[in-house]
Amino acid sequence: MKLGTRRAVPPNTREWIQTPLFVYGTLRRGQHNYMRLLAGYTVSEIPATISGMRLYTVGHFPVMVEGEPDEVVHGEWMIVHPIVYAHVLEMLDRLEGYNPTAADGNASGLYRREKRRVQLASGSEALAWMYIGNPAMLEAMPHALIPDGNWLTFYAELTGRTAVPRPFRTRRAGEN
Repeated sequence: MKLGTRRAVPPNTREWIQTPLFVYGTLRRGQHNYMRLLAGYTVSEIPATISGMRLYTVGHFPVMVEGEPDEVVHGEWMIVHPIVYAHVLEMLDRLEGYNPTAADGNASGLYRREKRRVQLASGSEALAWMYIGNPAMLEAMPHALIPDGNWLTFYAELTGRTAVPRPFRTRRAGEN
């Protein structure tokens, strides 16, 4: 091969840059699904918000859908450790009932996973994967608006308990 020539990138090459997550409900720090699926697997967790979205409660979990431009949902922007990234994303897809290979784009499920921009606590913007609810599915279920767009506030008012994280043992990549 001559100096200066480029090799073509082979098809199906894994994406080297991993997109962080924006979580807004039971996956937030201190909540039960965080403790089950994310604790010990993240390398950074930063408060963040997303505008133009609305948050509802469907029993014991939230669903975020498109809202008005002035509506805001509060959450956390999390970077998952690269060694476990693919595994964690698979577990989260399973939890949310999302099938990334569905021919219908998961139109019949409650959630779809999309990349969107969020506002970090520092004021800067960042890209993140997030699970967005299907409005048609949501309408078929009993639900209630969470007016301030903050699951942690709603959870604390509902249960009388704050969502303070309990201490946890940090897992190394590959441990269960």
